[in-house]
Amino acid sequence: MDLESIQLMWGRDSKIDDVMLDESSLRIPQLHHKYLTLHNEYSLLSKKTKQQLRTLHHRKWLYYSGKEVPEDSEPFPFKVIKSDIQNWIGVDEDIMKTEMKIDYYDVVLDTLRDILKQVHQMTYHIKQCIEWRRFVNGV
Repeated sequence: MDLESIQLMWGRDSKIDDVMLDESSLRIPQLHHKYLTLHNEYSLLSKKTKQQLRTLHHRKWLYYSGKEVPEDSEPFPFKVIKSDIQNWIGVDEDIMKTEMKIDYYDVVLDTLRDILKQVHQMTYHIKQCIEWRRFVNGV
C-alpha cells in the first residue's frame, strides 16, 4: 500500500455520518486499528531500511577506499583520498535510492500519525454534534 492509497482510504474513512452518529462512533476503534496497523508496518519498514542503509554505507566505504570490490563490479577507477570518500558515498546511486526510500517512509509515517490524531478526535466531534443538536432542539 502506498501513500496515495492511504490518503484515498482516509478520504473515505474520515467522513462522519451525521444521521447515524452511533454507527460512526462504533466505527472509531476499527479505524484506529486499521491505521495503527499501517503505522506499525511502515515503522518497521523504515527501521529495516535504515539498517540496510548502514550496511550499504559500510560496503560503499570499503569500495571507494579500495579495500573491497564487490563480485559483480569493477574496482573503482579513481584513487580517492580518505577525506573524499564521504563525498563519493553521498552521491552514490544506491545510497541515494535507499535514503529516498527512508524519506518516503517518513512521509507516510507522518501522514499516519496525523490520521491517528484525527481518529482520536472523532469521538469529540461526534459529541459536539450531539450537543449542538440538543441545543438547537431545546433539549
